[in-house]
Amino acid sequence: MEQSIRMRERVRVVLIDDSDFVLTALQIALSKSSRIHVVGTARTESEAVALLRACQPDVVVLDVRVGQASGITLCGIIRESYPKTAVLFITADDDKYMLRSAVLAGAQGYLLKSASEEAIVKSIEVVAGGQAIMDPRLTQQLLAWVRDERGTAQRERREEGSRVDLRVLSLVAAGKSNKEIAQELNITPSAVTACLRAVYKRLNISRRSEAAKYFVQREKGLSGHANLSH
Repeated sequence: MEQSIRMRERVRVVLIDDSDFVLTALQIALSKSSRIHVVGTARTESEAVALLRACQPDVVVLDVRVGQASGITLCGIIRESYPKTAVLFITADDDKYMLRSAVLAGAQGYLLKSASEEAIVKSIEVVAGGQAIMDPRLTQQLLAWVRDERGTAQRERREEGSRVDLRVLSLVAAGKSNKEIAQELNITPSAVTACLRAVYKRLNISRRSEAAKYFVQREKGLSGHANLSH
């Protein structure tokens, strides 16, 4: 209900860009909409901070660079200081890492400057209503980011698994029983058994003594077995 009431009111917008040309073009485009009211513009970070303090708009439209300042950093400041103010980036930068940084900084929207006037107006209304929007031409960059994040998470899980495996092997080499290993690592004996079973399979071994021998040789840099991370 609150969202529908808010959307019936005019959306108060602040524009931040170091280009007078861009600011003028945006003002002209937004003036055609009866649902949007531009309450101020800023060309520098200091102007932006002062304007935000005075206006506290519904939406801030800005670029990823504002003169010598970072629009990404400014976005983070806005989202922290004015959590009810949405941030929409309109930029020429289509780099996936910049898109990622904007999203992580709390931006609700990311458009390219070649977007149509209609798309800009719609995007402002969308983020003002508490939703998110992204330029459809950036879909591939977003998917690439998701793939990168997934790959990183998988590598981290493999590395963590390898560290646990090596810790279990070190305790096996020290002559610890499965129960003792479970107590030391604060896991169940069945988890230790499952871990060793997986290790035995990867190393192509079948006995506890072979597992202990592998660990000792590995520590000496003389192991002839495959590394556990593979």
